[in-house]
Amino acid sequence: MPRRLFYITFGAVAGVLAVRQAAKAATALSPGSVAGSLVASLSEFMADVREFMAEREDELREALGLYGEPDDPAEDGLPPADPEATVHLPHLRRP
Repeated sequence: MPRRLFYITFGAVAGVLAVRQAAKAATALSPGSVAGSLVASLSEFMADVREFMAEREDELREALGLYGEPDDPAEDGLPPADPEATVHLPHLRRP
């Protein structure tokens, strides 16, 4: 009798644990849960990309000297803009 009681109790406990694990797995693999984790991963990835992009942009601006504002426009080596000297090209179309 005690041996049967042991096996019945063992079977009941194993059944409860199996059902709980299956329910946990079903919840974790539901479409809402998978989509939520995918969105979280994607937003974390995009935040990392933005961070590295800002760092690289700062490096490029520093290397090109774009942070310093020139006091005199003639210092940058370009002539002043003349709107009258702008060349307008006609649109060329083939018939």
